[in-house]
Amino acid sequence: MHNAHARNTVRYYIIIAVLLLFLFFSNDFGMIDVQKTAIVTAVGIDRVDGDFSVTAQIAIPQSSTSGKSTQSVQIVSKGKTIADAFEEINAKTGWYPKLVFCNLILLGEEACKQDVFDALDYFLLDEYLSDNCLVAACDGLAKDILNESALVDPTSGVAIGKVLSAHAERVGTVLPNTLRAFAIGYFGDSKSSFLPIVKTEPQQEETAVKPAANANGNNGGTPSETDKTKPVFSASETALFVGGKRVGTLTSEETFAYGTVQNELKLAFYTVALDDENCTLTIKQNSSKTGLKVGKDGRASLKIQLTLSSGIADYSKAVPQTELADAGDVPNGVFAAAEKKLAGEIHSLFEKAKGFGCDIFGVRDMLLKHGNRAQRNFADGILKNTQAEVSVKFQNVR
Repeated sequence: MHNAHARNTVRYYIIIAVLLLFLFFSNDFGMIDVQKTAIVTAVGIDRVDGDFSVTAQIAIPQSSTSGKSTQSVQIVSKGKTIADAFEEINAKTGWYPKLVFCNLILLGEEACKQDVFDALDYFLLDEYLSDNCLVAACDGLAKDILNESALVDPTSGVAIGKVLSAHAERVGTVLPNTLRAFAIGYFGDSKSSFLPIVKTEPQQEETAVKPAANANGNNGGTPSETDKTKPVFSASETALFVGGKRVGTLTSEETFAYGTVQNELKLAFYTVALDDENCTLTIKQNSSKTGLKVGKDGRASLKIQLTLSSGIADYSKAVPQTELADAGDVPNGVFAAAEKKLAGEIHSLFEKAKGFGCDIFGVRDMLLKHGNRAQRNFADGILKNTQAEVSVKFQNVR
């Protein structure tokens, strides 16, 4: 009985091993030597003389003796299609590019002047690339952005990913977008979407770095001049797209305002002026409602109702000690000023987007989903004939 059980156990292990080998060799890795595979972590796309210029940021594993686990290099290739450009990488280096770990697609300025899905459809068709991959735009060349070595991380793709993080979205500093969400807007009824604009900026100020102590206890070394000149990335502005082409830009204030309506904010800061002083509120929670009312003449009203639970985070002048004990003690008039300012910014961004024909609030979608048959006849001109009615209410966290 014991020998029979042992034989069965051996058979089970053999079957499992055969299955694993089958799965491995049925994958395309069976045809490609793993040692010749290029792990692409970020991609930049530019248009040059009618061709696609692709910058692939590739992670290269390092030996343990080097002190670094990975190093990245940028390889630029050109082609009539994105697939053609990637094939050139293989021809130049002998590495076969794999996109399974690609977390960022950056679109250059010239690429955004034409339908960006001339390029992005390749990534949608790639079965290994996650549709949660971040997509962003930039001014100038995407190649130049990816070639930057930023202060926060030497690998630009990683540094940009931090700027476009979910945390940045929650605090309202950026409007990140994914390949999936961007494609939904592109193929939807509105044909409209947005992308964060990645920029490099100089350090706002030099930070004094305490020199490290050497073995003798003495301070050795000073901050390198290279570190002092390294830029930081920002993405506080937002590019508007219609039919896959960039048509306009939202300012950082309008970007934040749009985020208050569309996203769930947590611990976001909002500063307002009051009597020549400035007060910064911390937004703990927000909720919004939007509704479309269409008249018989085809004119419509988009009602945006926004409620924000907030407390005081900081004030530009000293306040009495009794008011420091509770963040809920907001000075009189601050909420009213914040409501007026934010409502104006939301109305401004709606009018700007409407002027570009960019339906980022989904007016056309609301009409087609909830309007009756007669109202749907106004779909083609509904955005142009819509006015925004914005109501903003700041309430105390207490």
